[in-house]
Amino acid sequence: MEGMGLRTRAAIALGNGAPLIVDEIEVRAPGAGEVLVEMKASGLCHTDLSALEGKFPVKLPAVLGHEGAGIVAACGEGVSAVAVGDPVILNNTAHCGVCPPCLSQKTGYCDTMAMDARLPSPFTWRGESLGRMGPAASFSGHTIIDQSRLTRFDAKIGYDIASLVPCGVMTGYGAVHKVAKVEPGSKVLVFGMGSIGLNVLQACTLAGASVIVALDTNPAKESVAREFGATHFINPAETAEPLEKAIRTLLGAWADYAFDCVGHPAIVKQAVGLVNPYWGTMVAVGIAPVGEQINLPASTFYFGRSIRGTFIGDCNPVTDTPKILDWYSEGKLAIDPLITHRIPLEEINSGFDLMKSGKAIRTVVVF
Repeated sequence: MEGMGLRTRAAIALGNGAPLIVDEIEVRAPGAGEVLVEMKASGLCHTDLSALEGKFPVKLPAVLGHEGAGIVAACGEGVSAVAVGDPVILNNTAHCGVCPPCLSQKTGYCDTMAMDARLPSPFTWRGESLGRMGPAASFSGHTIIDQSRLTRFDAKIGYDIASLVPCGVMTGYGAVHKVAKVEPGSKVLVFGMGSIGLNVLQACTLAGASVIVALDTNPAKESVAREFGATHFINPAETAEPLEKAIRTLLGAWADYAFDCVGHPAIVKQAVGLVNPYWGTMVAVGIAPVGEQINLPASTFYFGRSIRGTFIGDCNPVTDTPKILDWYSEGKLAIDPLITHRIPLEEINSGFDLMKSGKAIRTVVVF
């Protein structure tokens, strides 16, 4: 496709916690291997909030958003994976299949993703190039993305449901099944009952964990935590005794696994201390602000305890995105209850207000 791009509306982050500006931008035509997607739905994730507050490295101004689903509007030269009219999920992760990480099958990270931040943006705003947080840039009414990042799906699932798969659902599923590899009968702790934490809960249930303890300082989260599989709920701010003692009393032992879905160094340190020192695994799922330090006692590593990080649950979008969609269709994974609010793009700042207040699980922008 040649010629000028189209004009669309997008939410633009300026930084320093300033509200997003919803304005008209220009999107260039798709190049070779690229696809123009008309967005239908985008979830609001805490990482987006971190980016607009300057806690996540993104060159601003930029279009944020990385949970999205839409419809293929145009294809560049050589595109064969999708066709105009296809409903698609925009994946954050890639899988070229030939780089060392892909060939290793040990990670969901692909070498091509290291180039994401260096690729020229397809957006122009007020005559200047406009950045993007990642390849999806789902806070724009139209976006350009490589065909390798797209997964076709049955539109009967719903764009709002599908939009949550590439981050919130996939990260929780992968953290449990691919990173920790939770076994049946395990005792598990999950810190933070946002969308990621709730998806970790239901993934632990699918894995057959026998005791699943949800922890959150917001008491209103208890009912939804139990809906997603928590067998117990603890508010760390209200325990009459130190949290470690309360956990040991409840479990009668150490936890086998702990997941920090908040991204706070103090919680990471606390969670590490609560897993079995001989075989326990603590997975840092939440993203801590850049520059933060995590200090752990040397005794943490005296035995076999392990600490794992993860990016999008170490998932491979080629195989895991369809698997998650199948599990949803079969009733094994719940996604509908994650969506507490649906808003138009013009009201996107109210969605972040809901996030900061703790009143929303996932707010979805519907285009």
